[in-house]
Amino acid sequence: MNIGKETEQIEFKTSLAEQKQGFESIASILNKHQSGTLYFGVLDNGDVKGLQIGKDTLNHLSRDLELHIKPSFMHSIKLLKSADGLEFIEITFNGDNSPYSAYDKYFLRFADRDNTMDQQMLLNYFEQKKASYINWENSNSQHEITDIDETILEDYIKRGNECGRIKFLYDNRHHVLNRLGLLFDNEHLNNAGNVLFSSMKPINVKFAHFATERRVTILDMDNFSGNIYECIDASMKYISSHIDWEVVFNGNSRSKEVPEIPMEAIREIVINAFAHGSYESISTEFEISIFKDRLVIYSPGHFPKPYTPEQFAFEGQEAIPLNNKICSVLYNDETIEKHSTGFERAFEYCNQAKVKYEYEDTGLGFRFTFYRKNVHGHVQVKLNDRDLKILEIMKDNFSITIKDLSKEFNVTEKTIFRAIQKLKELNKVERVGSDKNGYWKVLG
Repeated sequence: MNIGKETEQIEFKTSLAEQKQGFESIASILNKHQSGTLYFGVLDNGDVKGLQIGKDTLNHLSRDLELHIKPSFMHSIKLLKSADGLEFIEITFNGDNSPYSAYDKYFLRFADRDNTMDQQMLLNYFEQKKASYINWENSNSQHEITDIDETILEDYIKRGNECGRIKFLYDNRHHVLNRLGLLFDNEHLNNAGNVLFSSMKPINVKFAHFATERRVTILDMDNFSGNIYECIDASMKYISSHIDWEVVFNGNSRSKEVPEIPMEAIREIVINAFAHGSYESISTEFEISIFKDRLVIYSPGHFPKPYTPEQFAFEGQEAIPLNNKICSVLYNDETIEKHSTGFERAFEYCNQAKVKYEYEDTGLGFRFTFYRKNVHGHVQVKLNDRDLKILEIMKDNFSITIKDLSKEFNVTEKTIFRAIQKLKELNKVERVGSDKNGYWKVLG
């Protein structure tokens, strides 16, 4: 069976051993055409060769797509069968938040080839994006004034009053939003107003906790959607509950809990991420990733070239915000300071606590890394109710399948797969024998 030819939007890979090259093609096609199709199990000439496909193969592919191609995009994975009974895989995908990276590299499609994008190509992209962003904050978000979270807006005005940066009191949302410059017209929020105060969940944050130093075994994964203020709070809560805290006694025999990374430093970087993030695409996604040895905060925002955070922190370089209006609002309640002092404070907190840090401008985003002190410590993970229930079921039915468990809990097979990986990492369960003919052994 032959399914056609490779094009700028269609790519064939012979086997799953070419997964990395296949993912590079996905990023490359997205960057050129915003949509396309990848096939595994098909020769370059379009003949279906077929694959040996296990029951978890499609779940593994979907998981790896989320881990290795950034930012997120829509995709669908299907198992197909040729007329002569050979199985192969079709991945269709689309996304409008280009450029996309695969394994932290950027590609662009030319004919049926994937060419690496160099730094100059990325720089040219950002110059074009910055020019288009000038009017974005003031453009119509299509959300009405009634879509705001009025409680968050009222609390914001109170904080601004208390610190003396806002001179007017809260009377009604229309008047306040107008005074803040967050209206497009008498009925609609502009884009800045939408990401700051909307109740329509305009921003997505992906949280992930990994068992080791690599993105292999996922202990916990979650997604949160909200406005800037909600996302800042949710990020701080997630980080606080997933890093280590030490009980320290002072001279008066009183104890206090001290985090391995200063929470003040973390908050400065989290706020910086959302204050200077790029929101122009509807699929904008921030990431908080906690590994055994480090905490990584990623913002899809452009860090101004050719400057470094040290120049803003210690050398008096004036701030160069991408989001002038958003930053102005965040300044009014002391969420941020106008003159880029956040980096300075974060660096000082880390140096005092002897916490190592580093940062990277990826070209399309900014990644800040805090290194954890307890690198060799045991991973502290609590089992949730579903984890405990899975263990109980496995004790009674050692041959139960992931598919059966997904039906039992009314969740996706991917969710059950992640839960079992977590239980394996914590030595709570192991698989004896093959995926097809083996069984579960509950260890404790």
